[in-house]
Amino acid sequence: VHTTQYDQHNSHDQSMLATPSTILDPLWYPDSGASHHITHDENNMSMKNTYTGADCVNIGNSTGLQIQHIGHSYFTSPHNSQPIVLNNLLHVPSITKKLLSVSKFSRDNKVFFEFFSLSL
Repeated sequence: VHTTQYDQHNSHDQSMLATPSTILDPLWYPDSGASHHITHDENNMSMKNTYTGADCVNIGNSTGLQIQHIGHSYFTSPHNSQPIVLNNLLHVPSITKKLLSVSKFSRDNKVFFEFFSLSL
């Protein structure tokens, strides 16, 4: 958060806005390299248990991020009424993007992903 001191004797009108230094993205991103589904928001979980293990989520710069909960999530596809399940969803508050493990998502929901290159 960026802050500044207020000077009531300052002759200039000012508007200040405090914003978090990290903006949390509401979208889910398919990740073909992810071993688990990961969310920063425990409210994305339909069912959860406190994680008591010693494992952490390792990200690209070799940083280990703490897992707080493990659980499941269910939601309905916008294309049909079939429920979509995210089994073994990890709650990692310090991650900024919600990640879908392509392999786990495909297996658990009996779907496949098709990727195309995009040339502009």
